[in-house]
Amino acid sequence: MIRKGLITCALAGLLTAGTAFAKVHFYVNVGPPAPIVETRPIAPGPGYYHWSGNSYVWRNGVWMRPPHHDRRYVAGVWVHGHHGWYYRNGYWRR
Repeated sequence: MIRKGLITCALAGLLTAGTAFAKVHFYVNVGPPAPIVETRPIAPGPGYYHWSGNSYVWRNGVWMRPPHHDRRYVAGVWVHGHHGWYYRNGYWRR
C-alpha cells in the first residue's frame, strides 16, 4: 500500500514537472482550410467633417449598439441652406 502510494506520487510529480516545460505538437495529414472572410455590419456612426471654427476636421466613425433592436442609424449630413452650410446630426430611427 505504501509502495503504491509512492509510485503514484512519483508519477504525479514527473507529470507535473514535465508539463511545465513540455511542448506538445499535434500533427494532421491535411492542411487547414482557407481563412473565412468575415464582414462587419455597416457602422452606424460613419466618419464626418466637423467645422472647428476656421477649417474642417475629420472625425472618425464610432461603432455603437442600437438603443433598441428595432432602430436603424441615419447618418448625419452637411446641408446647404440659405445662410450657408450646416451639419444635421445623425439619429436613430425606427
